[in-house]
Amino acid sequence: MTAVSTEAPTHDTGADTQEESHEDEDDEDEDDEVDEEDEDGNKSVDSVSIHKARHALTGRGVTLSMLMADGIIQPGPSSMSIDYLGQKFTADLLEDGSIRWKEADKLFSSPSAWAIHCKKIVNPMKKSGCGWASVRYKGKKLDSYKSSWLRKKRPLATVGANGLLTEEEDEEGETKSGNDSKRMKCDDESLEDDSVSADGAMASPIVHPKQEIKKRFSVKHSTLGRKSQMHDPNTLVECTPFAALGKIQPFSLSISTNCMLLMDFHCHLTTSEVVGYLGGKWDPGTQHLSVEQAFPCKCRLGDKETAPGIESKIKERMHSDGLTLAGWYHSHPNYSANPSLRDLEAQIEYQLQMKGPGESIQPCVSLIISPYNQHSNLHEESELKAVWVMAPPEHRPLDYGMPMRMCYDITEDQDLTGDVLSEMKELVKFHQGEVDFVDFHTSYHNGASYLDKLKASLSRKLPKDQEADKQLLDFLNTTLI
Repeated sequence: MTAVSTEAPTHDTGADTQEESHEDEDDEDEDDEVDEEDEDGNKSVDSVSIHKARHALTGRGVTLSMLMADGIIQPGPSSMSIDYLGQKFTADLLEDGSIRWKEADKLFSSPSAWAIHCKKIVNPMKKSGCGWASVRYKGKKLDSYKSSWLRKKRPLATVGANGLLTEEEDEEGETKSGNDSKRMKCDDESLEDDSVSADGAMASPIVHPKQEIKKRFSVKHSTLGRKSQMHDPNTLVECTPFAALGKIQPFSLSISTNCMLLMDFHCHLTTSEVVGYLGGKWDPGTQHLSVEQAFPCKCRLGDKETAPGIESKIKERMHSDGLTLAGWYHSHPNYSANPSLRDLEAQIEYQLQMKGPGESIQPCVSLIISPYNQHSNLHEESELKAVWVMAPPEHRPLDYGMPMRMCYDITEDQDLTGDVLSEMKELVKFHQGEVDFVDFHTSYHNGASYLDKLKASLSRKLPKDQEADKQLLDFLNTTLI
């Protein structure tokens, strides 16, 4: 989803929001690309396969021809573009992987060569530039298409203590072989960078509840080091308690039961990732953020056409309820509620956008819910983590921010409001009939059904009104069965 304002940031991947001033940081990742393309020549089928396998592991030397050969992108007129310092350039992608800039009738063998040429026109002092971060294919940066290709060719690529793991090693450093080396694609890969089809359209990955879900490991922040395109953006990162660093939370946090109930219900409905906003109130005097209401986004992730309209309506509702934007929530349906590298980049961007004037802060918290993580001990209640990201130190600006686990209090509402029940009905209506809608009759764990799992999790989030228990139970039985 694309952010439309600083007041309502959405769960964007961050891949398309890098500033031009950051592009040179990735120059070193381009070094091998031109060499590989110059050597490409007339290779045999076997040498091409070896070529692809080698570069799938290293992430270097990937060419446009490789992406086209595997259906990630397709040749076409005016499909390539560069936006640099207010100037826009467009070019054709040819079948041999070269780029033709019609205005000067010139051919370029790589994205870097074309990017440098165009940037020098605007800025003669420009010496280098990362073509994959600068050039867009059908409006989307080539980086994301390259990442999709790498994930297909390098299914076990992830971050470990020594950086990138090869296809022969798992997260424990042990050798894998055959089908054991394949991992399930994480549901949060349905975000913008992911699942790009040959025509550039979005396609959310679906994991049916009956499918076997393999454990996805989380890594420590200390193992990450500097940001790199070699890192799998879906790698999960362990959250660090403030106490472990001898620090105090920058603000206190509370979440209402109605908010938690609606979020949890939303996340249980589908095996794909969902997202929504958090409305609340910030008290600068007490430095306390109260999250009072959830505002689910009723659209598919990656749907850029309907997202702005939905965000605008949420903003209006939030304002009419006397609330301000307090953050956002999203689900990790089958994996830990630890944030991914992509989540870290998005969260720190939102924190910067919402920062108050001077040294003041306007908090933006991220809530991650994992309803179906069967590898945790939480077989009934969903795992929920409140996350705030600590920016890297000034002397290491290219490091990843550190995910900090926020402690929070639960504010028990007096009753289950009609607005919450109405929103729940709308969510069922939106998701029901989709291929990734959960079949609540099927078995979840130890003989319990998915409906039993949902009821058990929601029962921990009921308001004080004793009638709410029966009211919610009747609603679930009549709506989901």
